Amino acid sequence: MTARDVLEFQLNGSFNLLAERLEKTTDEEWTRRAIPGTSLVGFIIWHGVRTIDWAVHTAVRGVPEVAAAARWAGRLQQQHAYGSGITLEEADAAARGVGREVVRGYLEDVRGAVIGWLHGVGEAELDRVPAMKEQQRVDPHYLQPEVWAEVSSMEGVPAWQILSRPSMSHIRVHSGEIDALLQALRAHR
Repeated sequence: MTARDVLEFQLNGSFNLLAERLEKTTDEEWTRRAIPGTSLVGFIIWHGVRTIDWAVHTAVRGVPEVAAAARWAGRLQQQHAYGSGITLEEADAAARGVGREVVRGYLEDVRGAVIGWLHGVGEAELDRVPAMKEQQRVDPHYLQPEVWAEVSSMEGVPAWQILSRPSMSHIRVHSGEIDALLQALRAHR
């Protein structure tokens, strides 16, 4: 087993965690607040998929994200970047502006692009330190101070660490958050 194999296994796990939570969330739960001050479940799932797309394509590879494809134009609330460093109101707008079916299709497109890329990537590419800050120039939202502050600690680290932190560890933390919020929503019924 190689490092690439482990990364693929973990990234597939991230996609599965998001897909499972998307499937068990109802349309009503998608945009209903469970606890004052917390994010909407729909936002967290959207943010998870956007984060993986951003991390793999912008931060690591320096290529256009899946979200930039014509198929997704105007459908993914790109004005909210990938959900980091935004206000609660902006996060709510992202969840309310993108339904479950759109996120489901987007998740599958991102999964296909990411896993397809990983199948052809070598160890040297995973050890490479991407020009992370330079690659953020693809979208003016990505270098807004509040957004950049959330990810700037990854500047100067190898690609495998960028893949591991936002695309794996971050997704697992949010998966637990989604589960807790869904429990709270369902307990209030």
